[in-house]
Amino acid sequence: MDQTRAQSDPAFQWRLTDIFESNEAWEKEFQAAQARVAALPEHSGKLTASADALLAALTAQSGVSQSVERLYCYAHMRRDEDNGNTLYQGLTDRAMQLIVEAQAACAYIVPEILTIPVETLRRWAAEERFSPFRFYLLDLDRRRAHVLSTQEERILAMAEEPLAGADNIFTMLSDVDLDFGYVTNEKGEQVKLTHGSYSTFLDSPDRRVRREAYEKLYAAYGSVRNTVCAAYVSSVKGDVFRAKVRGYEGALEAALFENDVPVAVYEQLIEAVHEKLPAMRRYLALRREQLGLERLEMYDLYTPIVPDCAMPMDYEEAKTVVKEALAPLGEHYQQLLEQAYTEGWIDVYENAGKTSGAFSWGVYGVHPFVLLNHQNDVDHAFTLAHELGHAMHSYHSNAAQPYETADYKIMVAEVASTVNEVLMMRRLLNRETDRKKRAYLLNQFLEQFRTTCFRQTMFAEFELKAHRMAERGEPLTVESLSAVYRSLNETYYQDVVVDDNIAIEWMRIPHFYRAFYVYQYATGICTAVALANDILENGAVDRYITFLSSGGSDHPVKLLQNAGVDLTDKGSILSALEVFERCVDELTEILREESKDGRTV
Repeated sequence: MDQTRAQSDPAFQWRLTDIFESNEAWEKEFQAAQARVAALPEHSGKLTASADALLAALTAQSGVSQSVERLYCYAHMRRDEDNGNTLYQGLTDRAMQLIVEAQAACAYIVPEILTIPVETLRRWAAEERFSPFRFYLLDLDRRRAHVLSTQEERILAMAEEPLAGADNIFTMLSDVDLDFGYVTNEKGEQVKLTHGSYSTFLDSPDRRVRREAYEKLYAAYGSVRNTVCAAYVSSVKGDVFRAKVRGYEGALEAALFENDVPVAVYEQLIEAVHEKLPAMRRYLALRREQLGLERLEMYDLYTPIVPDCAMPMDYEEAKTVVKEALAPLGEHYQQLLEQAYTEGWIDVYENAGKTSGAFSWGVYGVHPFVLLNHQNDVDHAFTLAHELGHAMHSYHSNAAQPYETADYKIMVAEVASTVNEVLMMRRLLNRETDRKKRAYLLNQFLEQFRTTCFRQTMFAEFELKAHRMAERGEPLTVESLSAVYRSLNETYYQDVVVDDNIAIEWMRIPHFYRAFYVYQYATGICTAVALANDILENGAVDRYITFLSSGGSDHPVKLLQNAGVDLTDKGSILSALEVFERCVDELTEILREESKDGRTV
């Protein structure tokens, strides 16, 4: 991309002056924030004295948090416009350092709060003036049993950096030191194999290319298998150590306690996905048929089974399609979309140095922002819908909640964005009469389901098995972990060749160093499918908007229950997976009918 930021059209740029009107205004706020950070320790040692003292400290902490967040967000998004801009590199670094200083300056708050007698803290939290902080205080109270003495907490905090070292070791090895070599592409050219190019190679219609990339990637990981295993085992044992020290039953229980998620949610997700594996097998059988293969290999799972279908869609059309697709969400939602399109919420096109990909971000008190790198096709139109889902979630939460409860947890973060994608998919399928395009859309949706729900659940099951092995004192070795992973692949991908390469795939998954995180991708897509269906079939718009407006005012499972999806009920997952089943049936019918007629979709 040769076009510079200055050369790109301002009409398609976000308007960050809505956060700070100038760099001078940012600098003025930075100086004021520094003074507020320096003043935070003045409250130390006073929080137990009275409700007034506690409220003063919490209010000061909240004000500092909001200020430094605004400073960092502005600086970072300015840098995102052109990562080579040294001015905004500097502002971002300064803002990050101020965040670290603020965290250190208020480190006394939680330990002091937890020395307040239980009944006293609950009585104070019930007062109206504490309403913005009530959920925070009661949640701290919930955690009491797992909080240690001040000295023990200090030791654990000091140990956290070395405990987290396994992740850094893996990152350096996987992203920096490992050399995967080169792959000969379809044109006979030698192309460097990287994490980024690997997915492109697996998409290739040339099976030789797919196989070569697959074998070389795993040969590289296999060459350092003992080192990677040592890093992962260290990570697992670190999780087990933290859980034991804090008195949790196990590492899973410790991870889920953070968001008050019942263990049954995790376990029932796995059970539900297992029950629907026959639908996955039918989908894989269809894939094998369409590719004309006797047996599917693992490197055959990503290449499209519906040939590329030209579905051009420029930005103006994408905006229209997204707006039409989201019409069921009501008139106010439509008005907000129009504001996003016309009032500087969205940064649309690529320019030199701009951050790649797409995201939504923002700060409390200002509308959300969306970064895109739009290309004129239907996939990027889906990206617009996805990011606007995040943006509208933030808008509604910020409008309805005080700053202290406006931010929402990761477990619900992908729900609104995926609801938008599902609504858009339903809209496009409802209006599409061309069988080739319909098959293309169905295959896109099924692949999203396969990779986001089935695959992530398999990952979640592996994490659980690995941690339970450690908790039982069983040896974690390359052989034992690979045996577990091989067995899971044989269960999830029955009739696909499970070879020695895929048995060590666990070695290259970075999410495994943040244990018990990936299950939320699976619950997220299942929740979104259920909510989208509830909106379209039952008109449950008000309940959905209430969910968008709830921010972090309660724990994720309870917020989703209020929205109409009970993740403690396995039926919620099963009903979403039935949508996957129906889409497999329809795609099978289209492709086999076309094959019977001698045509190619």
